[in-house]
Amino acid sequence: MRNLYYESKLALGLLCMGLTTVPYIADAAVDVVENPSAIVEQKVTVSGTVKDSSGQPLIGATVLEAGTTNGVITGANGEFSLKVATGKKIQISFLGYKQVELPVGKSGVINIIMENDALITDDVVVVGYGSMQKREVTSSITSIKNKDLIPGVASSPLMAMQGKVTGLSVVSTQGTDPNAGVSLQLRGANSVNASAGPLVVVDGVPGGNINSIPREDIVSIDVLKDASAAAIYGTRASGGVILVTTRQAKSGPVQVSYTGEFSTESIRKKADVLSPEEFVENGQGKDLGYKTDWFDLVTQTPFTQRHNISLAGGTDKFNAYTSLNYKNAEGIAIGSERQEIGARFNFNYKTLKDILEFQGNVSYTNVKLKRTSNDIFNQALKVNPTQTAFNDKDLTGYNVWTGGYDLYNPLADIMLREDQGRQRNLQASLTTKVNITKKLSTQLMIATKDNTSNDIYWRSKQHKTSRESGVAGYASQSMSTYNDVTLDWLVNYKNTWNKHNFGVMAGYSFQEFNGSGFNAENQDFPVDGVTLNYLNSGSFLVDGRASMGSWKNPRTRLVAFFGRANYSFDDRYMATVSARYEGSSKFYKGNQWGLFPSVSLGWRISNEQFMKNVSWVNDLRLRGGWGRTGNEGFGAGKTVRMYGADTYWLKNGVWFKTYGLSGNVNQGLQWETKDEFNVGLDFSLLKNRLYGKIDWYNRKSKNLIYDISVSQPPAVHDKTTMNAGTMTNSGVEFELSGVAVNTPNTNYTTTIRLSHNNNTLNSLWGSQTYWDRKGFPAPGSPGNAVRLAPGERIGQFYLWKHAGFDEKGKFMVYNKAGEAIPASKKKMDDKQFVGNAIPKLMLSWDNSVSFKNWDFSAYFRAWVGYDVFNMPEMYYGLSNVKEQNVLRSAYGKNKDIKGDKELSDYWLEKGDFLKLDALTVAYNFNTKAIKDYVKSIRVYVTGRDLFCITGYSGFDPEININGLEPGFEERSVYPKTRTFILGVQFTF
Repeated sequence: MRNLYYESKLALGLLCMGLTTVPYIADAAVDVVENPSAIVEQKVTVSGTVKDSSGQPLIGATVLEAGTTNGVITGANGEFSLKVATGKKIQISFLGYKQVELPVGKSGVINIIMENDALITDDVVVVGYGSMQKREVTSSITSIKNKDLIPGVASSPLMAMQGKVTGLSVVSTQGTDPNAGVSLQLRGANSVNASAGPLVVVDGVPGGNINSIPREDIVSIDVLKDASAAAIYGTRASGGVILVTTRQAKSGPVQVSYTGEFSTESIRKKADVLSPEEFVENGQGKDLGYKTDWFDLVTQTPFTQRHNISLAGGTDKFNAYTSLNYKNAEGIAIGSERQEIGARFNFNYKTLKDILEFQGNVSYTNVKLKRTSNDIFNQALKVNPTQTAFNDKDLTGYNVWTGGYDLYNPLADIMLREDQGRQRNLQASLTTKVNITKKLSTQLMIATKDNTSNDIYWRSKQHKTSRESGVAGYASQSMSTYNDVTLDWLVNYKNTWNKHNFGVMAGYSFQEFNGSGFNAENQDFPVDGVTLNYLNSGSFLVDGRASMGSWKNPRTRLVAFFGRANYSFDDRYMATVSARYEGSSKFYKGNQWGLFPSVSLGWRISNEQFMKNVSWVNDLRLRGGWGRTGNEGFGAGKTVRMYGADTYWLKNGVWFKTYGLSGNVNQGLQWETKDEFNVGLDFSLLKNRLYGKIDWYNRKSKNLIYDISVSQPPAVHDKTTMNAGTMTNSGVEFELSGVAVNTPNTNYTTTIRLSHNNNTLNSLWGSQTYWDRKGFPAPGSPGNAVRLAPGERIGQFYLWKHAGFDEKGKFMVYNKAGEAIPASKKKMDDKQFVGNAIPKLMLSWDNSVSFKNWDFSAYFRAWVGYDVFNMPEMYYGLSNVKEQNVLRSAYGKNKDIKGDKELSDYWLEKGDFLKLDALTVAYNFNTKAIKDYVKSIRVYVTGRDLFCITGYSGFDPEININGLEPGFEERSVYPKTRTFILGVQFTF
């Protein structure tokens, strides 16, 4: 083993002798001793390169004159040049590597080879109320870094981690629409009526709004997947926890970074409907003499631009980070737009010899949005293609026809109304930390979140609905505000002695939630052009037919005492224990408090003596844990009497407003709880070239919160909220990464992820009841397609089983005895559980290649072993419905079917798919000639959702698989699009 101490002496001596190039190998054990007599107080230039142990340049490493803000950032080839005073030291730092500190000689070129930090390289994982080294974690936690996020997502940053975390399902509620929401589900559904999604914590503030964070400001997203990790958050962690860490201030020279993205979209697949000629030829409806592509009329070629600029820097005592962002995004649908302006600021301040620290975070976002309706795509499918959208004889210029069921001009519908919103989101926190000793500290965080929204809707008097109603327009406005206050007080103690490593954290948490709102509406306005600017001018106000209302949520509070202790011995045996004792104001006295404990153990097998000669195993760790979390995600007023406005009562010819009980009261309502076991294995092999993990979990949700039907009287209302059942989830998750190529010029890494989940409702109110859901819309009365029943898996369809067709082409179904009968004679008891809406296997595959200044990435996703109910095919795939357009399949594979549609498994299709989710090509420019001004320039092109290989005949097989009604492609669905992004990044 080389003597690094003497190597550092030699390197220093050669540098002082003026040799031009000195290779230096960094190590945490280096102890450089200066010779004061040799130091001359003058400015000298120190230059060189910073590389990792494989020879790859480290771009963005910080080279700083110790104790000052004088410093630079390494460029595209890892090079740097810095003027410093002799007698000083320079510090070279880069995340994941040991910091290097060198004294400065007269001049010279230093080639720094930085050594991986065994702890830092293993990653710092954010856990509840703190962080741990990844190698010490004994629970199931997945950490996503900024570089892992998929570029080019115009809606939520959560969509940028789609498929990146095994077991986490991330689904957009409206495709790529910039105003779409995001549905999250971790390891399957875990409740039937209470909150089911994960708790999102942003910079330590529970319930933070991740949608207001630009992607460049996200450092990491850590997902606490099992209950042993999430139990520290108690009642709000039943669906898991997602911890978002944003960029924070740090010392160093002021660094300015800019990112700009420009994107557009094209429709990947649209409905295959009859052409105008086919429509007339098949007698589907009247020929009105036009040829109209309705889908083209209600869509546009959108353009989206996004800009983010950040500034960071400061001294060891005070440093700050600021970012400004702007986004203007258009959707593929006409009338869809979102404009955002936001800013983030945080700072760190140390005083009293670093005993006292202050950290502040403030973020603000102002959003203006315009909404459209997904039903315009449904209308574009079925409206007569020989009918025109325009009419120069109509005052509006559009063909606004009235009458008829569920048919209208979708273009006129959008143009003759306004649906807009305004949102303001503020999150602020201030943390005061006291470092009592090097091992003991305490901190207090106070945070607030204020979310305000203002929604307006206006419908012209020329709109179809207004004409049919005989009123001159309609307008409404609503305002709402939500305010959360959080106070967390923590005490941390850490100590290391001999082979022992011990840490303990204890804390207190207080949260309060408030919400209120106002709304008003009026109709029949004298002037159409003022839209909703004079809401009081409508005649409905004078006639007493306008409406106005306000509301206020009951104040709710959560109070908790919690703690965690972790211990490791000789980096071989690890244990973590935590508990949270939490109370909620939603429950009645005696049921308000709950205890949520957890315990997890780890064994690093690779550090045992019997593994010393197994050179191909670098790390092998077995871990297992159990934990309990709770759920109080339901509205207040279920356990105490609450009164509200009820009905009108006539007395002596006068109507009086009455107040009554808002809902039935159940004082015995208790916590919904989830117990979960998790066993995992982490491994790293072949000199860390192959690494991954596997997890198995089993969890049981008990005391499910559910609304039970009750008789009236004695009950005032027909539903009472009760604890009514149990549910289990079990599954396996696997992740494998490999560094396939690692040379000075080329690097190729790949990662594959697989997950499987099985979800069963064990009991529901004594195993005697069921819950029918997913009602199908008119025309016809198809019924419900989902039934939640004891002993059945979540994700099954509840349908009549298709038995073919009779000689007249009419549907046949199987009865409960297994006999084929005409569908006209079917009974409700003949329905069966069929199909599977939850993929048996969800896969993703990451590929990243770098070659010199180029880098490439390709990201694939696949779902295997599941069914999709094709609702568009059921409603528009038959030729019996006239006077509207239909899919071409009505005169193709379904041409012999006669009669009405049936709610059967005939409409189920295999949904298995493989899609190229993202493809990126980037080039990093050599900025050596302008290094004094620009440190790095990166240009990239990304394509999203480029192709999808599937046998499914509908629009897209990637349907919503979250919640209790998974597996349906809706009639009114936002079209799937391809997105093309051009991005530029500058660091100054």
